Amino acid sequence: MAIVDPDYKFICIDVSGYGRNSDGGILEESIMGKRLEAGMLNVPEDKPLPGKVEKSPMVIIGDEAFSLKTYIMKPFPRRQSRNDRKKDTYNYRLCRARRVVENAFGILAKKWRVFESPMEMKETTVKKSYYGNMHTT
Repeated sequence: MAIVDPDYKFICIDVSGYGRNSDGGILEESIMGKRLEAGMLNVPEDKPLPGKVEKSPMVIIGDEAFSLKTYIMKPFPRRQSRNDRKKDTYNYRLCRARRVVENAFGILAKKWRVFESPMEMKETTVKKSYYGNMHTT
Protein backbone atom coordinates (compact mmCIF):
# COMPACT_ATOMS: atom_id res chain seq x y z
CA MET A 1 0.00 0.00 0.00
CA ALA A 2 1.48 3.34 -0.96
CA ILE A 3 0.73 7.01 -1.41
CA VAL A 4 2.28 8.51 -4.54
CA ASP A 5 2.54 12.20 -5.41
CA PRO A 6 1.81 13.60 -8.90
CA ASP A 7 5.53 13.30 -9.77
CA TYR A 8 5.51 9.48 -9.34
CA LYS A 9 7.33 9.72 -6.00
CA PHE A 10 6.38 7.38 -3.19
CA ILE A 11 5.69 9.56 -0.15
CA CYS A 12 4.30 6.90 2.19
CA ILE A 13 4.31 3.10 2.11
CA ASP A 14 3.02 0.31 4.29
CA VAL A 15 4.18 -3.23 3.57
CA SER A 16 2.25 -5.08 6.24
CA GLY A 17 -0.71 -6.28 4.15
CA TYR A 18 -1.25 -9.50 2.23
CA GLY A 19 -2.08 -9.49 -1.49
CA ARG A 20 -5.12 -11.70 -1.04
CA ASN A 21 -6.93 -9.03 1.03
CA SER A 22 -8.84 -6.12 -0.52
CA ASP A 23 -7.04 -2.79 -0.79
CA GLY A 24 -9.69 -1.16 1.39
CA GLY A 25 -9.26 -3.77 4.12
CA ILE A 26 -5.48 -3.52 3.96
CA LEU A 27 -5.63 0.27 4.33
CA GLU A 28 -7.99 0.12 7.32
CA GLU A 29 -5.77 -2.40 9.14
CA SER A 30 -2.46 -0.75 8.24
CA ILE A 31 -0.52 1.69 10.39
CA MET A 32 -0.82 4.18 7.54
CA GLY A 33 -4.63 3.84 7.50
CA LYS A 34 -4.92 4.15 11.26
CA ARG A 35 -2.77 7.29 11.21
CA LEU A 36 -4.84 8.75 8.37
CA GLU A 37 -8.04 8.07 10.30
CA ALA A 38 -6.59 9.69 13.45
CA GLY A 39 -5.27 12.69 11.50
CA MET A 40 -1.72 11.79 12.49
CA LEU A 41 -0.24 11.33 9.01
CA ASN A 42 1.61 14.35 7.67
CA VAL A 43 -0.66 15.05 4.71
CA PRO A 44 0.21 18.26 2.80
CA GLU A 45 -1.88 21.27 3.75
CA ASP A 46 -4.82 22.40 1.64
CA LYS A 47 -3.83 24.67 -1.25
CA PRO A 48 -5.49 26.19 -4.30
CA LEU A 49 -5.65 24.26 -7.55
CA PRO A 50 -3.81 25.89 -10.48
CA GLY A 51 -5.57 29.10 -11.53
CA LYS A 52 -7.86 29.12 -8.46
CA VAL A 53 -7.90 31.10 -5.20
CA GLU A 54 -10.02 28.82 -3.00
CA LYS A 55 -8.02 26.13 -1.19
CA SER A 56 -8.76 22.48 -1.97
CA PRO A 57 -8.03 19.63 0.43
CA MET A 58 -5.38 17.04 -0.31
CA VAL A 59 -7.02 13.66 -0.77
CA ILE A 60 -6.09 10.08 -1.56
CA ILE A 61 -7.43 8.62 -4.77
CA GLY A 62 -8.73 5.09 -4.41
CA ASP A 63 -10.78 2.56 -6.30
CA GLU A 64 -14.10 0.91 -5.51
CA ALA A 65 -12.55 -1.25 -2.79
CA PHE A 66 -12.00 1.71 -0.44
CA SER A 67 -14.52 3.02 2.06
CA LEU A 68 -15.66 6.57 1.40
CA LYS A 69 -13.86 8.92 3.79
CA THR A 70 -13.32 12.68 3.87
CA TYR A 71 -9.72 12.12 2.76
CA ILE A 72 -10.40 9.48 0.06
CA MET A 73 -11.93 10.07 -3.37
CA LYS A 74 -13.37 7.00 -5.04
CA PRO A 75 -15.46 6.48 -8.16
CA PHE A 76 -19.22 6.42 -8.26
CA PRO A 77 -20.66 2.94 -8.77
CA ARG A 78 -21.15 2.16 -12.47
CA ARG A 79 -24.92 1.88 -12.07
CA GLN A 80 -25.02 5.52 -10.83
CA SER A 81 -22.59 7.00 -13.31
CA ARG A 82 -23.72 5.43 -16.59
CA ASN A 83 -26.81 7.68 -16.80
CA ASP A 84 -25.21 10.80 -15.28
CA ARG A 85 -22.70 12.61 -17.47
CA LYS A 86 -21.13 14.56 -14.57
CA LYS A 87 -20.55 11.40 -12.52
CA ASP A 88 -19.22 9.59 -15.57
CA THR A 89 -16.79 12.46 -16.27
CA TYR A 90 -15.73 12.45 -12.60
CA ASN A 91 -15.04 8.70 -12.78
CA TYR A 92 -13.04 9.12 -15.98
CA ARG A 93 -10.86 11.87 -14.50
CA LEU A 94 -10.38 9.98 -11.26
CA CYS A 95 -9.29 6.94 -13.27
CA ARG A 96 -6.74 9.08 -15.12
CA ALA A 97 -5.37 10.36 -11.82
CA ARG A 98 -5.08 6.78 -10.51
CA ARG A 99 -2.89 5.94 -13.48
CA VAL A 100 -0.09 7.98 -11.88
CA VAL A 101 -0.06 5.54 -8.97
CA GLU A 102 -0.20 2.51 -11.24
CA ASN A 103 2.59 3.96 -13.38
CA ALA A 104 4.71 4.62 -10.29
CA PHE A 105 4.42 0.93 -9.34
CA GLY A 106 5.27 -0.02 -12.93
CA ILE A 107 8.39 2.16 -12.85
CA LEU A 108 9.38 0.64 -9.50
CA ALA A 109 8.94 -2.90 -10.82
CA LYS A 110 10.95 -2.22 -13.97
CA LYS A 111 13.79 -0.56 -12.08
CA TRP A 112 13.88 -3.16 -9.30
CA ARG A 113 12.82 -6.43 -10.96
CA VAL A 114 12.47 -8.15 -7.59
CA PHE A 115 9.12 -6.31 -7.23
CA GLU A 116 7.83 -7.69 -10.54
CA SER A 117 7.23 -11.24 -9.30
CA PRO A 118 8.07 -13.43 -6.32
CA MET A 119 11.58 -14.86 -6.21
CA GLU A 120 11.49 -18.56 -7.00
CA MET A 121 13.66 -19.94 -4.22
CA LYS A 122 13.00 -22.24 -1.33
CA GLU A 123 13.14 -20.46 2.00
CA THR A 124 15.36 -23.17 3.50
CA THR A 125 17.88 -22.81 0.68
CA VAL A 126 18.04 -19.04 1.06
CA LYS A 127 18.54 -19.26 4.81
CA LYS A 128 21.11 -22.02 4.49
CA SER A 129 23.08 -20.12 1.85
CA TYR A 130 22.92 -16.86 3.81
CA TYR A 131 23.93 -18.36 7.14
CA GLY A 132 26.48 -20.62 5.46
CA ASN A 133 28.33 -17.57 4.15
CA MET A 134 28.14 -15.86 7.53
CA HIS A 135 29.92 -18.73 9.31
CA THR A 136 32.72 -19.17 6.78
CA THR A 137 34.13 -15.65 7.14
